[in-house]
Order: sequence, then structure tokens, then C-alpha cells
Amino acid sequence: MEMKKPSWIKVKININENYKDLNNLVLDKKLHTVCQEARCPNIYECWSRKTATIMILGGICTRACGFCSVATGKPKAVDFEEPKRAASAVMQMGLKHVVITSVDRDDLRNDYGAYIWAKTIKEINDTSPSCKVEVLTPDFQGYKKSLDIVFKAQPDIFSHNIECVERISRSVRPQSKWDRSKKVLSYSVKSGLLTKTGMMVGLGENKAEVLDTMKEISDLGVSIFNIGQYLQPTKKHLDVQRYVHPDEFVEYKEKGEEYGFDVVESGPLVRSSYMADKQAESVFAGQS
Repeated sequence: MEMKKPSWIKVKININENYKDLNNLVLDKKLHTVCQEARCPNIYECWSRKTATIMILGGICTRACGFCSVATGKPKAVDFEEPKRAASAVMQMGLKHVVITSVDRDDLRNDYGAYIWAKTIKEINDTSPSCKVEVLTPDFQGYKKSLDIVFKAQPDIFSHNIECVERISRSVRPQSKWDRSKKVLSYSVKSGLLTKTGMMVGLGENKAEVLDTMKEISDLGVSIFNIGQYLQPTKKHLDVQRYVHPDEFVEYKEKGEEYGFDVVESGPLVRSSYMADKQAESVFAGQS
């Protein structure tokens, strides 16, 4: 039986000129955005602020995570012009901060898509040098040579999501490994990158497991932590096990700051890239 959404799960629909302009630009550049593909509840708010998360390497993922609405199947051939189009869109939007993400490309066994990642970062840096580039990457199968390719392109923030607590990870994302994601984050920190991750709640975990996970990730040296409510994108996806009360999210934020994260974004509608520009401003201001 489907659980009724509580009163605090409300999405504001605001289709203003900024939203329309951004939608037209995405269509014109033939780009994918995770905002659309993953049915993000914050799309109206973010696009109205002229912020978006661009998804590279096509719109078809080689994995089938139980929470994600991005299409799964056999991806199309790599589009080597995509980095230029993404950079052009960033320049036209006049962004000061952009988040780039991608589908998993386990079919690209030479580098799992790392070359396109690096090329996209370089193109944006060349055409919009004042824009901060945040990358939200897959795990690249834990292949360090692929991670090194991305790291050498010098993104301002490296992000990779653990998605959930370890106990339920296999059922939530069966083709991924929780410990591998943890190693990716650790390698990013040790490589000197400002590192970020995020997770969902409402998938069957308990509060103690969430707090233990936050402490474990903080101990790696990760700087930014996002946590939000899982919302079932379609009836084919995992059921929501519980709706976490806003007071519990306040507790997660307080505990996360106590554990040592520089920034904790915690709330029912928080997603990986939510307020990413504001988070970056806060962290970089603290470093200056």
C-alpha cells in the first residue's frame, strides 16, 4: 500500500522566464540534465534561479538502481562533441557554479567515461574561467586510473554519493558496492580535492545507522554532506519505508556539524546538487 505523503513534502511550481530560458537552452544544446531525468523535486526552484545539473555521457545508464528514474539499457556511442556543447551552455547561462554528473558507463571498459569527464571540465574552465566546476561522478568501478584522469582536470569540488546506509546498499543499488564508494571518497580526499557526498533516508534504515554512516564518512575527511528524503519516482521503484520528520533532519544537520563536516545540507527535499553554489561559497569563504 502506497504511503500518503506528509504535509512537509511540498514542491513549489514556479515556471518563470529563467525556467523557460534554461529549458530552451537545454533543448537547443541537445543536453541531458539530471534535474529532468531523475525527476528532481527541486527543478522548478533551481531552474528559476538559473542553476542546473548537466548530465553527460548520454541519457541511458548501464546500471539499474532501485531508487533512480534515469533510463537503463544499452547506451548510445559516446558523443565527443558533448563537452563543447555543455561548456557553451554554461557560458550562455553565465554560471558562476555548475554541477556536472553522468550516467554509469560500465560499457566503456577503457576508462568508464573518464576522458569525457576530463574534457568537459577543461572546456568549461577554458570558456568560463570564473565558474566553479563541481563534479558528481559514478564510481568508475573503483578504477584509480579513471579517477586520476578526472582529478587531473582539477574540478573545484569532487562529489560521489554513498546513497544509503551500508546494510541496505545491495538492495538499493545492486550493481554498486558501498565499500567501493567509500574508497572513491577516501581517494579523492587523499588526492587533495574538496570532497562531497550525499545519501537518502526513508529506504529502511534507522536513525542510529544514519548517524554511524555520517560519522564514518566524516572520518574520511569529506567536507560536504547532503541528506534528503527518498521519494519513489514511479511504482516500479523501491517503496518509501517511512517519511522522515523535518525535526530529524535538523538533528542530522546538528550532528553532522558536530562530526566535523564543513557544510551539512539536511532536509526532506535536499538532493545531491541542491544549493551547491551556496555550499561552495560557504566552504571557499571559510578557506580564505
